[in-house]
Amino acid sequence: MLLSYDKLPVALIAPQKGRQRRIFFAGKGGVGKTTVASTTAMFLAEQGYHTLLVTTDPAAHTGQLFGMPVTSTPTRFSESTLWLARIDPKAAFDTYKQQVLHSVKEQFGDEQTVLRVGEELNSPCTEEVAVFQEFLDYLLQKEFDVTVFDTAPTGHTIRLLQLSFDYEADLERKEAFTAETAALDEAQLARMRAAIATLQNPEETGIMFVTLAETTPIAEMERAIADLNRTDVPTQAIIVNQVLPPEAQSSRLFGKRLLQQQKQITQLRLRHQGVALAIAPLQDEEVIGPQLLREFGMNMIGDEKIEGYVQR
Repeated sequence: MLLSYDKLPVALIAPQKGRQRRIFFAGKGGVGKTTVASTTAMFLAEQGYHTLLVTTDPAAHTGQLFGMPVTSTPTRFSESTLWLARIDPKAAFDTYKQQVLHSVKEQFGDEQTVLRVGEELNSPCTEEVAVFQEFLDYLLQKEFDVTVFDTAPTGHTIRLLQLSFDYEADLERKEAFTAETAALDEAQLARMRAAIATLQNPEETGIMFVTLAETTPIAEMERAIADLNRTDVPTQAIIVNQVLPPEAQSSRLFGKRLLQQQKQITQLRLRHQGVALAIAPLQDEEVIGPQLLREFGMNMIGDEKIEGYVQR
């Protein structure tokens, strides 16, 4: 029978009621998150929104898509209202370490203490904290109308989002703030609460998963959706990427593949009835460069339906 699927609704990605908008694209590695996130960011910038695209994925190829270096410092793309940045774990670690050591030196003025703290900071845990702090900076910034997050594979993304809740709980469990850390801890607690309020507010934050119409990425995505639901962070949209075009149904080779994709999409619709389901059609060529990103955006984003998919 004839089926129709919505594109990604503009209302889910554009700021509403004068609020800033944060959009997270999550999902299994290799499903096309960077392309979808980049396309969305470019679309919003071309609608006149001051937009920041941030990648937290070390493997992301944002620079290749836009033909420019992407660093830890937000850089404007051409003469547009789009800015690009990436969270570089090493750069975040170096910056965070210097900030902590400067604070320790100002507070204690003891070189031995500074050296001891510096040694203690040389650990993987410090890098995680540093990346998280930089992530919070982008989450809570007030400069851009929209911030689009191109995230690392699912497990890392969930960890990053849930750290806000973990940090708040740790600070809340402190029986008392010491005189030396009282102001810092209180400020950090306020920061965690602001982050949680932002993540849980669907008018400010949109969690969107990108998947292929395949069992493994869908299963990983659905586990992540359940994890986020437990922290009252709802998923607003699922984008099924690389769906074959309707004409593939007449192909002996691709017809069965399209049928399997349709079955997966139908089941997704049934299991996630409160979530927008969008289709990103398979493109004729790899989406690289502004023009192809624009064309992909026309196929993926809008308020009209995609018609012509047939389930046999």
